[in-house]
Amino acid sequence: MTTSNQVPENTQELRGREALAGVIRESYDVGFVELPVPVPLAHQRRHRKLMVTTGAGKYLIKTYKRDPYVLDALRFQHRLSQHLDENGLPVARILPARNGKKIVERDDWALELQEFVDGAPMEVTSESLAISAHALGKMHDVSRDFPRPERDARMWRFSEVPRTLFAQFFEMAKEKGSEAEVTEGCNQIALFLRDASQELSWEARNQFETGLIHGDWHGGNLIFKDGRLQAVVDLEFAGDGCFLEDLAYGISNLCVRTTMKPERLGKRTDIMLSNYQKHRNISPYEQVALYYAVGVKHVATVSYQALQSNGIVAGYSAKSWMERLAVQCKWLSERARGVRWG
Repeated sequence: MTTSNQVPENTQELRGREALAGVIRESYDVGFVELPVPVPLAHQRRHRKLMVTTGAGKYLIKTYKRDPYVLDALRFQHRLSQHLDENGLPVARILPARNGKKIVERDDWALELQEFVDGAPMEVTSESLAISAHALGKMHDVSRDFPRPERDARMWRFSEVPRTLFAQFFEMAKEKGSEAEVTEGCNQIALFLRDASQELSWEARNQFETGLIHGDWHGGNLIFKDGRLQAVVDLEFAGDGCFLEDLAYGISNLCVRTTMKPERLGKRTDIMLSNYQKHRNISPYEQVALYYAVGVKHVATVSYQALQSNGIVAGYSAKSWMERLAVQCKWLSERARGVRWG
């Protein structure tokens, strides 16, 4: 029930979308502008996303808080997007407003119009893995000297072993199955994480090559259509970083997460590494660390997601994941030893 001076929530939302349409008509040369509609299933946690149809085509609207830090970061993303486009990497281009700027500011908020990319998130095949790895290697290569905000490249996600998080996941897994079986898997993973803590120590990270990285390389940010990469999207985490961070993120998500079969793990990973290295060689020292970084990222992600979803991740229980993680970490450990000892 609402009082006389309250506007029902659905009416407020409608007026907000009408106001967005008005700002677009006022600020852009796009002809007619229809009422924007929310993007289904899109993550809205950092900013609001809507789709709008105009006389010039479809665009994705992203709105932001009008904060100097937020807008400076957005301008960096726009510069990087243009740089990648100019170097042959497909991106979702940003439409300039009439005044030439790519950000329209109003009161306490701002917006951008991003080109609508027709396609779907990457499905893992041998061909798409090769394309994605080629694109990642090219991005690292052509952006080595691209100006970017300073940050400590050693402070990268998934380089720190998630001991507390994994311990909580272990307790959850014990509640769902045989304690003896779960403990056996846990011990195997714990040994892997122990070795990972040495290979990814603070001192070791000083020796890994750094440069500009994407920061969130997974299938959802790689838009494909008819077997071709249409766009690399979501540059919000891009910046100075360790190249192994991007590689570990990509291999964990695209090669390891969905299988326990050694032959499939090997085939997928080899495709990624061989195509990536067409642009940047990975030293044997980095390769050893990479396999441990992949495992740390994988264990951390599954543990976090299980704790957030009452133990079920991608259809598997916490107990099942303990078994899967043990097999996957064993394979990664064997791969690392193979690089080191031949």
